[in-house]
Parts: sequence; C-alpha cells; structure tokens
Amino acid sequence: MVLEAHLQQAMLLKKVVDAMKDLCKDVNFDCSEKGLQVQSMDSSHVALVSLLLRESAFSEFKCDRPTSLGMNVDSLGKILKMCGQNDSLKLRWQNDADIVSFQCESGEDDRIADFELKLMQIESEHMEIPEQHYKVVAKLPSAEFQKICRDLKEFGETMQVKASKEGITFSVQGDMGAGNVMLKPREAEKPEEKVTLTVHEPVSATFALRYLVNFAKAAPLCGTVELGLGPDAPLLVRYNLENADNGHMQ
Repeated sequence: MVLEAHLQQAMLLKKVVDAMKDLCKDVNFDCSEKGLQVQSMDSSHVALVSLLLRESAFSEFKCDRPTSLGMNVDSLGKILKMCGQNDSLKLRWQNDADIVSFQCESGEDDRIADFELKLMQIESEHMEIPEQHYKVVAKLPSAEFQKICRDLKEFGETMQVKASKEGITFSVQGDMGAGNVMLKPREAEKPEEKVTLTVHEPVSATFALRYLVNFAKAAPLCGTVELGLGPDAPLLVRYNLENADNGHMQ
C-alpha cells in the first residue's frame, strides 16, 4: 500500500467535497506524509480552492511516497453520500493502481460499504500562493456569512464589502433595489458567535456574488469563517476543518 488513511469521521471529507463540488469538477489530491492537499482553479479561473487536510486529522495515516490522485469531485461526492453521520472511512491506494478504494463503516461496525473510484489523469501545476498580508481580517459566524450572501444575491450580481473599525458592511445594488447588511464587532461566550475585525486600514472591494454564495456553502465545515481583504487583492475566505489542527479550506 502506498496510501492508507483512516478518518474517524467520514463526514469531514464529505463536507469538504460538498464545499468544492460547485467550483471544481476534477481535482488532484496531493498526498504526502503531511496529509492531503488540493489546489484547483474553477473552470473560468476566477476562484482558487486550496485545501489542507493534515495527517493529524486522521486516526491512521500512512503515505510511503508523495503521489497525486486525480478524482472527479461529483463521483467522490456520490460515494461519500453513502456514509452515515457517525461512519468512519478508510481510503486505500496501491502502487500504480488505477482505482482508489473507500470503505465506509458504521459506528457499530454492523454495516460496511466498499466502493472503488477510477482515478483520472489531470493536468495541474502546483501554484505557489503568495503570503498575503491583508489590510482587514474579519472573523464572523459562517452561518451568518452564508445567510448574508444568500439574501443579497436576490438584489444583484456583485457585492461590495466595506470594512473599517466600526464594522463590516455587505451591500448590493441591482435593478430592483439595494440591500445592505452591517455587522459590528461583538463579543460572545462561544467563539463561533463572535464578530472580530482587525483593521490596518479601511478597505472597500467588490466581488461576484455567485462565487461568494459558493464559498459560503462551506459553512458546515466550521462555525466561523475568516475573510481577508486588501486593496487590489483577491478576497480570502477561509474555514478551519472543524478546528485548526485538522487543517483548513480556503
């Protein structure tokens, strides 16, 4: 076996795939002793999806040599759909096999499902994503970000995001009218209910809403989402995979 990985919670991978599938069709999972990584542009090269699923997120993880496994995201989603809420997942790939095998076990070990997925040859070059220093970093509840994107999508196609020390404002202007939502910093007992803003200088930038709606679909991954904004910089939308130790998707 070149790769053998055991994930206690199959749901984690399912949420990751659900978050990617509207943006990427076929992706390479780059496997190394550090874990699994994905870097993929959407077909129109507007968005970049970058995933790091660390080996520490797995209960067992063995990868003998770095390898790239190309998979169709929709097909992978169909396999993971078969996994129940508390199921564990085993991933196996043998040297130069053209399939990767998945084994899904129920929490009580009374149901085991086996699947095989054909691997694909996918052309992709690994991009060095430059370390960005954002002028504004906002952390807010991911469910709230998702609701804002969904609600404002009804008003127009682009969303302006303005951030200052006072708060972060999401606004849309369209043919039928306009909508604004402003979130002010707020403290809360639970970290996933807080809104925090780190502002080095105020920023205002405009983005295509349909992409934001897609990014916001990753909300089930984590209670909080981090937004990074800078003048003339791409927007960063980042989710931890339940917690930062497991890795992140951005």
